[in-house]
Amino acid sequence: MTSLAEQLKRLALPQNDPSLLDRSEVASLLFNCKEAATIDRDTFFAIGCTGLEELMGIDPSFEEFQSSLFSSTSKGLERSVQTKAVNQQLNKNISLFLIHLSPYFMLKPAQKCLEWLIHRFHIHLYNQDSLIGCVLPYHETNLFVRVIQLLDIKSPTHKWHWMDPIRKPGVPLARGTVITHCYKDLDFMDFICRLVAKSVKVFSECPSNSAQLRVLLVFYASTIVSALGAAEKITDTMVSLLLPYIQKGLKSSVQDYRAATYMIICQMTVKVTVETSLVHSLMVQISKTLFKVPSLIRDGLACLNLLLQTQKGDKLGKKPFNYLCKTPELVTLLQGLSAGYDVSPLLRYLLPHLVHTIVKSDTGKLTQVLFKTWASLKDRYLCKFLEEFISHGTEIESNPTKMAALNQKILPLIRLLERKYPKALDSVLEKHLEDCTDEADQNLFHQFISLSLSCGKYEFLEDSDTSLLLSLNHPQPAVRVLALQHLKDVIETSKEGFDQAFIEEAIFGRLKDDNRDVVMSALSSLEVGVCLLACEILPGLECVTGMYKVLEQAVKILVKEEILKEKKELLDEAVMQLLPFMIITNANSKSSDWKMAVCLSESDLCSLHPLLKGWPEALEEAVKSTKSAELVGVANEKMILLLSGNLTSGDPSLLLQMVDDLILVAETESDSVRQKVTTHIIGSVLVQCCCNTQMKENYFPVAIRVFRFLDKKIKNLRTCESAEETPLNWSVETVEETLVPKDLLSAYIEKLNSDETAQAEESAMVLFLLKDFINGLKPPLSFSKEESWWNPESLNQDSQDYLHLLLGLFDLLVSGASEGSNALQYRALMNLLFKVHLKDSEVLFKFLSILWTYGYNLSNHLNYEVSAMLQTQALYIGYALLESQTNQKKKQLLSPSSPVMVSLLINLGSPVSEVRRAALNCLHSLRGIKESLFHPVLQHLEQKTEEIISDPTYVAQIMETLFEELETQPKQKSQKKKLLEALENILDCVQNPVFPSYIARNLMKILHEIHGEMVLSHLLPALDRLLEKVFNKPEAMLKDEVILLHLILGKFNEYSATLLCKNQQSLDLFIKSLHAAKKIYEEIPPFQITALGQITKPFFAAVSDGMVQQKLLNVLFDLLLDCKNPLCAQTISSVFKGVSVCAEQIVRELELPEKTKSLATVQQTRRQKMQQQRKPQDAELAPETSHFSWQRVMLILELLQHKKKLRRPQALVPALFNLLSRCLEPMASEEENMEYTKQLILSCLLNICQKLSSDGSKVPADILDKEKFNVELIVQCIRISKMPQTHHHALLLLGAVAGMFPVSNTWNLCFGSSLWFPNIG
Repeated sequence: MTSLAEQLKRLALPQNDPSLLDRSEVASLLFNCKEAATIDRDTFFAIGCTGLEELMGIDPSFEEFQSSLFSSTSKGLERSVQTKAVNQQLNKNISLFLIHLSPYFMLKPAQKCLEWLIHRFHIHLYNQDSLIGCVLPYHETNLFVRVIQLLDIKSPTHKWHWMDPIRKPGVPLARGTVITHCYKDLDFMDFICRLVAKSVKVFSECPSNSAQLRVLLVFYASTIVSALGAAEKITDTMVSLLLPYIQKGLKSSVQDYRAATYMIICQMTVKVTVETSLVHSLMVQISKTLFKVPSLIRDGLACLNLLLQTQKGDKLGKKPFNYLCKTPELVTLLQGLSAGYDVSPLLRYLLPHLVHTIVKSDTGKLTQVLFKTWASLKDRYLCKFLEEFISHGTEIESNPTKMAALNQKILPLIRLLERKYPKALDSVLEKHLEDCTDEADQNLFHQFISLSLSCGKYEFLEDSDTSLLLSLNHPQPAVRVLALQHLKDVIETSKEGFDQAFIEEAIFGRLKDDNRDVVMSALSSLEVGVCLLACEILPGLECVTGMYKVLEQAVKILVKEEILKEKKELLDEAVMQLLPFMIITNANSKSSDWKMAVCLSESDLCSLHPLLKGWPEALEEAVKSTKSAELVGVANEKMILLLSGNLTSGDPSLLLQMVDDLILVAETESDSVRQKVTTHIIGSVLVQCCCNTQMKENYFPVAIRVFRFLDKKIKNLRTCESAEETPLNWSVETVEETLVPKDLLSAYIEKLNSDETAQAEESAMVLFLLKDFINGLKPPLSFSKEESWWNPESLNQDSQDYLHLLLGLFDLLVSGASEGSNALQYRALMNLLFKVHLKDSEVLFKFLSILWTYGYNLSNHLNYEVSAMLQTQALYIGYALLESQTNQKKKQLLSPSSPVMVSLLINLGSPVSEVRRAALNCLHSLRGIKESLFHPVLQHLEQKTEEIISDPTYVAQIMETLFEELETQPKQKSQKKKLLEALENILDCVQNPVFPSYIARNLMKILHEIHGEMVLSHLLPALDRLLEKVFNKPEAMLKDEVILLHLILGKFNEYSATLLCKNQQSLDLFIKSLHAAKKIYEEIPPFQITALGQITKPFFAAVSDGMVQQKLLNVLFDLLLDCKNPLCAQTISSVFKGVSVCAEQIVRELELPEKTKSLATVQQTRRQKMQQQRKPQDAELAPETSHFSWQRVMLILELLQHKKKLRRPQALVPALFNLLSRCLEPMASEEENMEYTKQLILSCLLNICQKLSSDGSKVPADILDKEKFNVELIVQCIRISKMPQTHHHALLLLGAVAGMFPVSNTWNLCFGSSLWFPNIG
């Protein structure tokens, strides 16, 4: 195109557009261009008015456009001949209307309104910017593309030409494209910003409508922020373009607009460094308007923080600070922000001003702010505070009154700081003391210190010529002793200037000293620090030379002060910390270990704590009656028996906590001999507790804790296992003792004391503990091994815990028996587990069935995870055991009451191929039992071994093929009977509540392809039980049960549909499932949706009984009337479209109650009025009002609009005319949407005509009698109605009837009449 042509095109007016002169095609949003050309203006006007009325019902603000853009005068308005002023006003109205319309653009009423504006005012030519602004937030929808296709933007110079590529393919505009164009074309960015500013202004006039801005503001924020992020460089031009809109956003009280502005500021400042003046301006604006929107104060503070973090924060002035101090709850908000983010940039600005204000200001108002905010301060601000004090003090030092006032003002603050942050304050003071050389500054510094509680710590000691604080940490022990002596004098005289925290900390630190004299001196000053000794100090005394004497002194202080008697928690902690020191690891009476153990046993500590009760006597007896060489073993054995006895006979309410404390001590990591021996002693104590039959309460919680401790210990030992074999005389099989052998324990301790490796002994001792645990573990009385299934879902807590322990033991022993130097020991323990807990083969296979299948459980009642590896190992062990069973025993295992067959069958659908292979091996070992019900199934599976191993879904195909042969292939009667019994037995497992729901769920997956009446009838009890639970106890529904119910509903299909006609229970349950609308698990759809999905065309056709079909239709329509879930309504619509329905069935659903008969005489009329006055309540129960719903009729008619599979549609004609007749009655006019109902009826009649005569030719009388067409009613519709759409539908119907009944007298009479012509607009 030449330059001149281009210029002429730009100058061309919209009214000269060629499309306006071509009437063969008309621009339209709702119709294609050719169809739109056939529709008249009144129809378009009616469409627009209908849309406006619906929008007014949603948002009353649309009423103002009823008298302008949608008035009757607008139908004749042609803007090409109007004056400039008129067009300007029109453009203003259209722009305003499109702003109001934008939030509702995706709704049908809004599209109807746009259709009128496009047709009448040609907004796609005259108001392109406003139209695009209206639809731009929806650029990722197909409807947006439809609007863009109306625009002529082919010219490369057109403002919106960049959208042209989406017009032809009709694909939505990608978000990335919008973002890229936004930062490349700043005019487009400005367009978005102006659009938002204008929309905010419009909606701000009606605060209640601010929610309508959400879609636009989300688009605004996401587009501008993303564009700023995607741009390689943010230019000055871009910043200057955005600044006016940022200021508008900060001043606005619209929450979302302000939030979007904060986001834009953050993104902009992250990407570019701006001048300090701009930072100051933004800070002032943000802080000044922060409290305008209280809900966004936190976001505003976060924005300020990021602004200060990314920009230079110097010389920003005090103005923002003053505004921020007026913000309510500022401190609380800052504290909340600091929990998740680093707020130091904002504090870096705020706090110097705060500090300066509090020191300089005469008012104490801001002091309170500082008090609260100080919790977030760092050392630098403490330093700043001290500097401000000294600086201001220098100015007013000569005035004692002012100085006293200053001291009085800051005294509470210094005390607060000292209490909350003593270390930070000490650090700052020490540093300042080192740097302070000026005498005047030193005097002010000492004044500052004198205000604190702990000024004494900075007091100089005469003997050391340094402060108390430095003396306590002096490198020379003698100086530290002098400092502690001074501290003791301070405590005794209660000297002021020393806070208790400092004293406790000083003693605490010196008790950890590596010099004995210092520690002894600290102990002598311990009156205030006794409580620290028990829980913190004693474990650290091991490194002190001469520890025995120090420990003896410490224990005496503990008992003497009687602190432990008063504080039980402290006593427990002290005992747990001291317990390792009481264990005998050396029989040498002169060793410090021995002296320490004896010292503790002779102290009053043993009499204070129930766990140590009787230990002094037991140790004394062991010493007197045992040789020195055996003393270690005997003493530790007595300790094990004593502690376990005390544990089990003590207060049951304290048992669990004590067990937890002991395990914590045992699991302490240390290389010391004492700690290693302690671990095994405590382990033995805990195992002995589990062997105690007297312990009734908390037995299984204790047993689980003990097992977890053993499991962790064993797995840790395995990781560092050596190749050394355990000596034969320490084998778990050959030693019969119930405790760890004394010789083994003594040998272990001896090796540790000699710094030798004791790996083999340690492993052997742990295995002995495991052996004792297996022997001592007792099943709960409630656990019945006679049950056919051990169902984890129905067991009580003790039984679940017992099974948890059996699973854990099996897992631990199997993994140990497969490899390592102790494999033989683990195998022996596995045999012991079987012998003690799973002695009978039936019980053993019940347990194995749990192992084989528990991995499929979604609820995990046993709180144990069975891995695929463990499952496979259990299957191979099961295979070995099955191979060794007699035929008689195998026959029992294959009986319907045994879980073996079902459990193995489930594993054929496992996603792990090795699991499938192992399960097949087990099944092959059972194939020789020909008497079994499952023999044909086993034979069939054996033939398909390779396919099953290769494909986890193949087993479902095999089962389908196998049981299909029941009907399709001739077989012997006995074989068919066996197959049938096998299938029934499997189905009984699904419906029997004894079986776990995860077993039933997986069986249903295997039976996925097997259908029929027999299958469904067997599953009805399960369906009934589960639906009952859904309606009565939905919160108790397990995930496995929910999925199982969905799978059972899947069995309602064309193969089983006839059962609904024969079995009333099946119909009732199916209808009940259609009403199960509650979603129990978020990721699983409601049962209602699954049940609706089963009503397919084949299913509905297979329901041979018309009454049952009628019942289903009735339920569907009732559901549609009552449902509030859009998915349900959509599904019902799809179901109705898909099924083939007879028109007579729809007629029954549309039947109206009979009208009251007209009365023949005046007397009868009076009599009836008298009766109505006597019994007014009878009128309330009139059939038409109590049993009939126009809403239901309307919904059915809407469904019929799109219904294609309708048999004998002509049967609907009388019913539809009956409905039309009732619509035209005066009483019916009071109903809502009656005009819409008339249009639906007329449309249905037209559709029927088109189905009966697609080419408009005459219809034979045997198909549809012309007498059934009440043309007068159609004419009456036109006469009474004021809606052009109703006229349009009626005229189309009359046109169709004219072709079908050309010689109708009624037709000629009506068309020849002038009664209704005046009303046709």
